[in-house]
Amino acid sequence: MKKHIAHIFVCFSIIYAAAALEITVPEFNFGVSAAKQPSSSSQVTIVQESSVNFRLLHGERFYSDLNLALYINDVLGFFNPQLPSRIPGQFTFIDFSLNFPFLGGKPLFLSIFTGQHQSLTGTHYSVDFLKHGIRPIKMYENDSATLFTPPHPREAIGISFAGLTSNTGYIGSTIAWNGEMKDKQEYSIYAQGGAFSNIALINTYLSFHITDKAAALSLAASASVLFTIHDNFGIFTQLGLHKTNFRSTTLQQDAVGNIFAFFEPRVSLEHANFDFTFFVSKIREPQQNGFFPAAPLIKPFTVFHHELYGGLNMFFGFGNLEFDKMQGGLYSFVAMPITRAVNMSFVLLALTPFYTLNIGPCDLELRCSVYPLLYATPASMFEGKIALKRNL
Repeated sequence: MKKHIAHIFVCFSIIYAAAALEITVPEFNFGVSAAKQPSSSSQVTIVQESSVNFRLLHGERFYSDLNLALYINDVLGFFNPQLPSRIPGQFTFIDFSLNFPFLGGKPLFLSIFTGQHQSLTGTHYSVDFLKHGIRPIKMYENDSATLFTPPHPREAIGISFAGLTSNTGYIGSTIAWNGEMKDKQEYSIYAQGGAFSNIALINTYLSFHITDKAAALSLAASASVLFTIHDNFGIFTQLGLHKTNFRSTTLQQDAVGNIFAFFEPRVSLEHANFDFTFFVSKIREPQQNGFFPAAPLIKPFTVFHHELYGGLNMFFGFGNLEFDKMQGGLYSFVAMPITRAVNMSFVLLALTPFYTLNIGPCDLELRCSVYPLLYATPASMFEGKIALKRNL
């Protein structure tokens, strides 16, 4: 049955794509990471992660987005001709959406989507309506720090509607369903809003989730503000609450553990960038890591779920991809649980030098993460990555 459904979907996708007036690729990423596991002196893990965003234009009033991803957890095994069977890769749809901008010639936006759509947090509404986007914290670009960032919400199916309230603000709402049946089904309502002024750009969202028979009532929220103090200096702040069940018997403990906060001063010069991200957040739970296992490949510290960590992510970038066509620099990251006594095995330290070269329509990036282990042998572990990416 699943095989027939897959064939029907592939045929429909081909016909749908052929009917598009134009197909563009605003974003794609192809990366290969390699790391030597601490449990073995000879075992090297090589994985491949790739994602691509197709935008299909069907006219001035209608377009669709399709995001796909592929993960191969053992590249050597996948291509090894000596093996009797291939180690399979994991293929998934990140999201698919039908988008109707400017309904009736007015600043109204309607999206029908499935998956991890940006309308859930209002991310793309800020760009569509206010013509200004808030760049996420630099921790999303550092594999060692990604574990501590808020996961992107996703739904099986949803309808989102938003509109411009004035020249400087927007509001939106979304209703969604997780696609499950009986006791596992969950219905969600999201509310988004944002505003723009000469000194600040604001984006917020609030979501309410209810399961079958109201067995669980959950709430999640986030508020982000980017202060533009000077052309070369800004401050990004974000405060939020991970999805929390208000019918939990340990509500107070869960609510405290689900708080996250980020404070990021940003210095942007003509040929250099410096970002300092101070944060308090918990580690993503395994089921919230996304579609694929979370980076980094090696975990050089003891993981405590449901506990708050504090730390600092520093980014030093020299060069400008727009003017210099290259950028080199360093990510420096440290994190530790704030509710426990200091123990080096609980602390994550990572240094990641990188170099990015613009080669026309895309960027080629090389990076190597070094994890100093001050409490074990060997004294450090390494993880390398090469990526080809594009982000318009």
